Amino acid sequence: MLLSPALFDLRWLRDATADFGNSRDALYGVVGAFVTAGLVNSWSKRRAETRDRLRYDGMSKVAFRSLAQTVNDVGRMLLAPVVGADLYAAGIPGFTPEHHEENLANLRALSIQPDFAPKSGVWDDAVSRDKVTANLMALCAQHGFPQHMFRTTSAARRRLQTAMADWAPVMVAVPGANEHLARGWPLADQIVLLLESWRHLMTADAAATVSQSDLDRVAEDYAETIRQYQAWIQELIPLAGLPAR
Repeated sequence: MLLSPALFDLRWLRDATADFGNSRDALYGVVGAFVTAGLVNSWSKRRAETRDRLRYDGMSKVAFRSLAQTVNDVGRMLLAPVVGADLYAAGIPGFTPEHHEENLANLRALSIQPDFAPKSGVWDDAVSRDKVTANLMALCAQHGFPQHMFRTTSAARRRLQTAMADWAPVMVAVPGANEHLARGWPLADQIVLLLESWRHLMTADAAATVSQSDLDRVAEDYAETIRQYQAWIQELIPLAGLPAR
């Protein structure tokens, strides 16, 4: 009724329909009622969408924060044995000072001095690709190191898959979030490939038949895994809305 013809200069219409005044007014009432209902429905939908968006924002922030933490932990788990970082000091669950001492012993046996000094909880600002590759190649020549990295990679794989499975139902319900979750599949798949490379090298190491192609395969898969970790964590950080890195 807010848009009733009475609000406009439509005298010609009223004069033309003077003989049908009652029908005309009833039609005006029906049209006005439909218009009003449409406005109310539109306002209600916008209000519901705003309410849902606020609810989804809260859900997605919790999910992305948890997922970002897990992805970051997985990347640091894979890097620590090669760069000599202390996962216990970094507060990552499941690691003790003894784990750190084992990693340091492996590096010291090769006269590698860890000079790892991250500026934040995300280690992309402290990782030298060339140094990581050189350390990895030297460590792979050590008897028992492939077995150590196989166990480490296997644990990282399970930690990541559990986190993705836990949050998948939530991500499906949050508009747009499922797309961001899908960006993690390249990392998950790459860890599987890395695990197979370690398995192959572990078998060759046990038989003392390690070849250069075996080492190159591990180095390539390891470098790609770290690259995928760094790429996904950089996408997750802004989605998580963390106040600091």
